[in-house]
Amino acid sequence: MKISLPLIISLSLCMPFSAATSQTVPGKKVDEKINHQFRERKRSRESALEEKDRAAYEMKRLADPATGRIPESIREKELAFSRTLPSDNSMRSSVPPVNWMSRGPWNFGGRTRSFAIDLSNESIMVAGSASGGVWRSANAGQSWNKVTGNTQNPAVTCIAQDPRPAYRNTWYYGTGEAYGASQSGGSAFFLGSGLFKSTDNGVTWVRKYPTTAESPQTFNAVNQLIWNVAVDPTDTLAGEIYIATYGAIMRSTNGGTTFGVVRGSASMSPFSYFTDVAVTTTGVVYAALSSDGSQKGIWRSAIGTNASFVNILPPNFPASYDRIVIGINPSNENEVYFLGLTPGFGKTTYNFQGEPENNSLWRYTYVSGNGTGTGGVWEDLSANLPSDNSMFGKFNCQGGYDLVVRVKPDEPNVVFIGGTNLYRSTSAFNDSLNTTMIGGYGINTTLPWFEIYPNHHPDQHSVTFLPSDPDVMISTNDGGVFKTTNCMSPSVSWIPLNNGYLSTQFYTAALDHGTPNDSVIIGGAQDNGTLYTNSLSPTANWTMPSSGDGSYCAIADGGSAYYYSRQQGRVMKSTMKTNGQVDKLVRIDPTGGADYVFISPFALDPSNQNMMYLAAGHKLWRNNDLSAFPMDSTWTTKLQNWDSLQTTLDTNALITSIAVSTNNPPHRVYYGTDSRNLYRLDNANTGQPVPVNLTTSTLPAGATSFVSCIAVDPDSADHVMAVYSNYSIYSLFYSTDAGTTWTKVGGNLEATSTGAGNGPSVRWASILPVGNSRVYLVGTSTGLYATDTLMGTSTVWTLQSSAGIGNVPVDMIDVRRSDGLVAVATHGVGFYAGNVTDPGQVTGVKGLKKESVLMIYPNPTNGPVNIAFTLEKAGTCDVEIIDEVGKVIKKINGASCVSGMNRLSMDLSSFSAGIYYCHLKGAEDKTVQFILTK
Repeated sequence: MKISLPLIISLSLCMPFSAATSQTVPGKKVDEKINHQFRERKRSRESALEEKDRAAYEMKRLADPATGRIPESIREKELAFSRTLPSDNSMRSSVPPVNWMSRGPWNFGGRTRSFAIDLSNESIMVAGSASGGVWRSANAGQSWNKVTGNTQNPAVTCIAQDPRPAYRNTWYYGTGEAYGASQSGGSAFFLGSGLFKSTDNGVTWVRKYPTTAESPQTFNAVNQLIWNVAVDPTDTLAGEIYIATYGAIMRSTNGGTTFGVVRGSASMSPFSYFTDVAVTTTGVVYAALSSDGSQKGIWRSAIGTNASFVNILPPNFPASYDRIVIGINPSNENEVYFLGLTPGFGKTTYNFQGEPENNSLWRYTYVSGNGTGTGGVWEDLSANLPSDNSMFGKFNCQGGYDLVVRVKPDEPNVVFIGGTNLYRSTSAFNDSLNTTMIGGYGINTTLPWFEIYPNHHPDQHSVTFLPSDPDVMISTNDGGVFKTTNCMSPSVSWIPLNNGYLSTQFYTAALDHGTPNDSVIIGGAQDNGTLYTNSLSPTANWTMPSSGDGSYCAIADGGSAYYYSRQQGRVMKSTMKTNGQVDKLVRIDPTGGADYVFISPFALDPSNQNMMYLAAGHKLWRNNDLSAFPMDSTWTTKLQNWDSLQTTLDTNALITSIAVSTNNPPHRVYYGTDSRNLYRLDNANTGQPVPVNLTTSTLPAGATSFVSCIAVDPDSADHVMAVYSNYSIYSLFYSTDAGTTWTKVGGNLEATSTGAGNGPSVRWASILPVGNSRVYLVGTSTGLYATDTLMGTSTVWTLQSSAGIGNVPVDMIDVRRSDGLVAVATHGVGFYAGNVTDPGQVTGVKGLKKESVLMIYPNPTNGPVNIAFTLEKAGTCDVEIIDEVGKVIKKINGASCVSGMNRLSMDLSSFSAGIYYCHLKGAEDKTVQFILTK
């Protein structure tokens, strides 16, 4: 069950502006303004409990403890930093690397905010995943290919094709999700990279860069958050496009090379947090800007220039309005629908938790002139928004997160609206008697065993009609892409098109550790419950044994029992059928989720898998006999065999991670909190064990440092690794004496010795015995890394699956010793897995040639530098100087080099003070070095 919030996923280079129209603003002021708007909006509406808990969870695990905020532009910076690290695509080893394979889920998609069908070839479909990039199908959704690179911005919010017949190979997509991102939290902002463009019918994409100097280190341009993109079909020039950004509607008359503001503001507060834009086939532009902006309102323009826009908002329109979306009637473009969140006004409905929300639906009909006053007719249809007596059937848009309105192209009285559910009115919402719920949650479903509409999913984001047959409709939502061949059927049937649309966002992963070569993988997914597969085929269908937001999960050895949990620690025990369906089940958690972190951990004891340790907010609980629960399908909290470990109570901290030892000794529990502290419980399987505080001065000093994972060596419980997931602190620590002392082992994953700088957020660690050696794996915000040797701060971590997982965030890893299986839960491209049977597979140390020696002097510099390096073979080489966010700002191509020592020079006097990377690429050599300018 998706509960969303105004979060913004980070990625930061801005879009193009011409010198004449460029408008920027000091990043700190803009960022503070957005944060203020977020806080005010959050206070102004009734937020669901899960929404607030998600915000707290994501914020705590990522924010810099010193500032309480996620560093500005960190996504672009960490991606540039990751390019300096070794990866499996450049390893030289006598051992073949791991064969990392996608395991799906083939039939489940992730949150999809945008979708389009090629007007010239209806078999071509393009979908935008909120955290998985752009995907393209050439066979009407029977299969998909990802067409954006692993280092391109994956936060796709809108897609549009140029509709002009001669230009239909041109497409655009916008980035920067201003509402709902599940990879960051609170009032911190992950930013977009502006607008991307394709000129080969969506096969390849490039970012449109500004023509003036960039300043990507701060949020300095509103087009880093793009709500929508629309193309003028009447333009006869190079391409007229509009983008709806945070605070402004912007226009380009040259295909995105330069932009100017036509409504709103890119530099003057107050800003409209929400915007939207739409263009008719005759070039009339409609725009909506929320009421918190200086140019709030609903605007119309016949030609799209600044002076031509007029505010057509009627005097009786609600005074307060947040997100408003636009739906033009294709068969009568003088008629336009506006659906929006209007706090305190419009129709009041209640969500499944009984919390109120106010929404409005209005219809505007253009009559004459510029459309203002008597030149336009407004009708308030809000009273006819769906509102039945069922728990999930009322119209609700979760604060504007899921919102869409579309008119059927061939039937002007058939209007579709979407919030959590999808509805169809055959009377244009002129009444409430002809409205049918056709998607989202199951009809008349209730808690706790709520269901979803067959072959569909809640939380609607787009509706698209097949150009040749408007009865065929595509719906996208938080479950991916769905198609109906008859949207007018009394009971609409859906066909999922998530056939390899690998965009699922996983939080957790679990394997059966007791069965070698077992094919079962389960994982908790954002808004897709806990998913299950027992097939090695990447095209096999997965099932959903448990709904909600999937959280921690576990499999008892041999598959004798499965444990699934939802948000706030609601835990279920079940047995499974061979077809992936639940056989018997019972809810087993003791307290009902009070004070739990959103994704709350639990762990089975490997020495007694009928024993569980559960993080219940401020303390641990222990269940002494899980086998005693009757599998009676009840869904109430239970105290059966649970002991509250009062010795672990800390009213000032929440428990965020748990690990239980396997051997030497067994029954040892390590746990960590959101307040930096680490603890050990010896003989945790009995009585009230007294925790040993393991928090030393070596560990991060920040009072809000978040312990996201603890990994225990299965052969020795004294060997343990601790992971802190916040940005700007040191992330990885290792102990060989049961946590009495700790050593930093972040190595090259850390930008500095303190953890400050542009290094990734590290989320998880696993220790896999391989023969007499160890392979250490870590999941980070820039992908999966591994090493076979811990060397303190000199540890070298190598990126794995660079061609598959790439730089997509990895939230959890599970490993199985018997066959070396590693299962990787990504937040955006589903599951990957591979078998590690030799340490050389992940490190490439066997037969590895010595890297080129790259020396840069003087360093730091404010002028010319010398670049000296050795090559094993003569040939040509390229040298690139790259800034913190990955932009090449100076380069030497095809320099003639000799075998042995070579010297080049560059003048960096024009560079501003900061961190840069020097990339050297020869025929067989590749290396990177930092440059500091002052």
